[in-house]
Amino acid sequence: MIRVGFICDIFDLGGLELSCLEVIRRLNRSRFQPYLFTFRPGSLVSQARALAVPVSIGYSKPASDTVWTDGDEHAREDYLKQLTSELVSCAIDVCVVYGWRDGIKAARDAGIAAVVERLDGPCLTNRIGDKSTCFKIICESKTARDIVLAQRHSLRCRRQQLTVIPNGIDLHRFNPDSYDRTQCRMALGLQPDDFVVCSVARLAPEKNLVHLLQAVRYLVDSEREAIGANEPVNICALIVGPDGGCESQLKEEAERLAIAPQIRFLGPRADIPEILCAADAFALTSFTEGVSFAALEAMAMGLPIVVTQVGSLIETIDGNGFLVGVLRPEQTHKALWTLRCDSVLRRRMSRRSRILARRYDVGQMMMRYEEVLQHAYASSANSGLGTTHRVASERNPSSS
Repeated sequence: MIRVGFICDIFDLGGLELSCLEVIRRLNRSRFQPYLFTFRPGSLVSQARALAVPVSIGYSKPASDTVWTDGDEHAREDYLKQLTSELVSCAIDVCVVYGWRDGIKAARDAGIAAVVERLDGPCLTNRIGDKSTCFKIICESKTARDIVLAQRHSLRCRRQQLTVIPNGIDLHRFNPDSYDRTQCRMALGLQPDDFVVCSVARLAPEKNLVHLLQAVRYLVDSEREAIGANEPVNICALIVGPDGGCESQLKEEAERLAIAPQIRFLGPRADIPEILCAADAFALTSFTEGVSFAALEAMAMGLPIVVTQVGSLIETIDGNGFLVGVLRPEQTHKALWTLRCDSVLRRRMSRRSRILARRYDVGQMMMRYEEVLQHAYASSANSGLGTTHRVASERNPSSS
């Protein structure tokens, strides 16, 4: 049994943390025993515990508190020592570090040679500035890999360390054939002839949702010009996700733009496949993104997607949607209006999205993750390093 320690800064709702949770959930328990170590708690901790995974939390300050003090810095330094000790006592064989430089140091101080960095979107490539001690660096996209390669000397890494493993999704759960579209739309109070745009994202500044609201305003104006000013507008935008600090601002903006009746803020939801099934198009207008789970899930549900040309989002478009400028809501409007008016194009892009989504099967993702973990462990064992923990475990059975 290979003991794998997953190390995060904050285990809250986000692409990096969701990726970590998905790997933990699907790891083959006959070969791997996962442990979760996180400096600060977050909304995903309960889900990890529900998987019967040992969870260690170093500090009680919640993820929602963004003010950083000297006391917080001392707590971080204390947790580095605690984490090092816990990695030894749990006899961890392989560490997977999710964007937290203290995790690399703790693993090295604990004598663990098999260290893997999981690197998220392009904006996080430099978070761990010295990658020299990593056995492998898992990049979620080719874009992220290329950014690291371009800086390989300053980041102290080699081409051989890098491997690309995209995020994976459950193609059985996210399958439009598994849901009744009419019922899904009725459950949301949608009319049969409504054109429905869906966006799944935290209501946070980096998600640039004001851009989407502006595009919807243009869309409503185009609809009124087409059908007459006094006719009801059959445009609806569903915005799904928890408040990341912008909910009240976005609601005020919707009122200011006179589109509040067309905007539905649904909050965090567990029925994402059903909501996507009710939609006609998906939009993600972020300032920065990796390989977005939300975009992949929308593709799997057969939706045309409209995304900003940032980060790794570019890799998700191949005849199945539109790339728009991050500061150009009029381009998002044009893309959505085209989909609104051209049902043939919409169906063609829908089919293409479903085909492309097959590249992101979660089963293939897990097979590749487990290969990396196995190779990291074997390399460590063959080098004669990492045996200290095995001896410690045998002497202290309670640590297992």
